[in-house]
Amino acid sequence: MSSTATGVRRSSLLVDTAVVLGSFLLAAVAVGLLWPQLVDPVTVTRTEAGTVIGEAELAQRFDNDAWYAVLAAAAGLVLGIGLTAWRRTHEVVTVLLVAAAACLAAWVSAAIGTWAGPEDPERILARGAMGVTAPEQVRVDASAAYLVWPTAAVAGALVVLWRPLDRG
Repeated sequence: MSSTATGVRRSSLLVDTAVVLGSFLLAAVAVGLLWPQLVDPVTVTRTEAGTVIGEAELAQRFDNDAWYAVLAAAAGLVLGIGLTAWRRTHEVVTVLLVAAAACLAAWVSAAIGTWAGPEDPERILARGAMGVTAPEQVRVDASAAYLVWPTAAVAGALVVLWRPLDRG
């Protein structure tokens, strides 16, 4: 292989890397900003014993992880399909990039969602009177929810890779 062909291939891989990482980071920011808007906040109450969440509100905590998983699955699947179909310089590298970028997106979207949502109720209620309430912070409680981004993205990439190429 000539040095020109190697240089072109290397620059194509660098462009693919930038496009895949950039796309996943943009999607992660969007998911992180949208996620707290969709979650119904759980109310935390200050009592003499500290802060508590009512029994009925505990079930509502599932909303955090459920909405995060729905948004992550949608974004991961769409990006996995779209980027794998578009950036196919080297398919193995593309799938590895999609998986790695999706893992990064999982962390970034969760961090941005927590930042964009309500403040930590422990800090707010520490100086409040008994009976004062505050919304609970939006955060991922189930560690498995972080796996939704890469699982959906790789599934999307595999859909593209397994379909026959149109060489018409």
